[in-house]
Parts: sequence; C-alpha cells; structure tokens
Amino acid sequence: MIKSYALIANETILVVNTIVADETFQIEGYYLIEILDGIFCQTGMYYNELDGLFYYGEGFTTSIRVTLE
Repeated sequence: MIKSYALIANETILVVNTIVADETFQIEGYYLIEILDGIFCQTGMYYNELDGLFYYGEGFTTSIRVTLE
C-alpha cells in the first residue's frame, strides 16, 4: 500500500524530506514515519515521538493539525 512518510535520518528527529512510498520501502541511514490523515508535516519540521506530531521547533511548541470535514 502506498502511503506518505516523513524521512528522518537515524538518531535525529529532523524531517529531511517527505515521500510517497510503499509500506515496505526502506532506505539505509533513515527511518520513515507515516504521515497520518489530518497531520501536517513538511521538510524542516521535528518529529515528537511522544505525541506523533511534527513541530516547527525542536522544543515542540508549534504544530499544525488539519481537520478534514
């Protein structure tokens, strides 16, 4: 199944790219986090594993949540 993912270098939380790929896709040196419906993510954001959201600052203070109606 094809899904949207945040591409993040191992040992970091910075999103280096967003991609669309098959759920079995892997790339050496990186891990993928699925970008779920209603969650905003773009290159340069930071991933917070605790809440599954992406933020504009490393301090996890500013994010965007999209509501689909």
